[in-house]
Amino acid sequence: MNLDVVTIGKGCFEMFVSGKEIRPGLIERDPTLVLKDKNTYQAEHSVYEVGGSGLVSAITFARQGIKTGCVLRSGRDLLASQIKIVQKKEGIESDLNINSPEHHTDLNIHMITERAHDIKIKYENSFLSMKAKDLKFPDLTTRYLYFSELPADYRLFKYFASWARTKGVNIFVNFRSSRSYKQRQINYVLSSVESVMMPLSYAARLFNGVFDPKELVRQLLAFGAKTVLLYDVTQEAYACVDNTIYSCGTYKNVNPLDMTGANDAFAAAFASALVQKKSAVDALTIASANACSVMEVYGARAGILKKPALRPIRVSIGDL
Repeated sequence: MNLDVVTIGKGCFEMFVSGKEIRPGLIERDPTLVLKDKNTYQAEHSVYEVGGSGLVSAITFARQGIKTGCVLRSGRDLLASQIKIVQKKEGIESDLNINSPEHHTDLNIHMITERAHDIKIKYENSFLSMKAKDLKFPDLTTRYLYFSELPADYRLFKYFASWARTKGVNIFVNFRSSRSYKQRQINYVLSSVESVMMPLSYAARLFNGVFDPKELVRQLLAFGAKTVLLYDVTQEAYACVDNTIYSCGTYKNVNPLDMTGANDAFAAAFASALVQKKSAVDALTIASANACSVMEVYGARAGILKKPALRPIRVSIGDL
């Protein structure tokens, strides 16, 4: 199995429901929504689509013409079979799926309360239970591993990092949460990757309230990363490539309908441009354009772009 990129992360279904009966009261300005036992609430709209960080990232890579696989863990149920159908349609290698009856396929239910706001009910036991012992891909070869988020089990990341070193594979990580990782484990992750991507807000928390993007980039580079991306999909992004800092706003003004998958599409689209040896300006352009498109729909898959012709985003360039 010879691939360009293998993504590692969650694969699930996303279900969005909205209606007047599942909105908090606007007159009282109370954000609380009370649902009573044995009552039925009428939804006026519903959307369901595959999602999850690993699968959204894999679709983003595949739509840029990159030969992609996705390591995800699901149940052996109807939703798992539907995920495989979507992977086939998107040209994603599905033989890396780990199907186990131990848990059902992961599912997120979004009760839309207003634009870009929802109440989430999350089931993610399949993703949380993924272990290194589940991996049985002896013939796998790839140029890049892409962690769309950190695995719940630190040993799984460590296994892949060791495998990547022996195979000469570069690692990307979209670092959005430290989960229950200890500081030394976080340090190991940051020192094991060639490219690290982080939301700006999370980077500031990780480095104890440092808000200056250039200082955050310096601290991340000190761990050994060659490329750093810090981003806020609704405002700005900073990329350091070849010791040059590139900064930009958003590709266009968007009044977000839904934020699900926007961070995943931004980071994966940026990485896809690097995989294809495109410039930092092109990488930021396709990243922000994808995020803006995803924020305009329910279900990230519908918003991911297919090799579009885009105007270059306005970028400021400076020294580190």
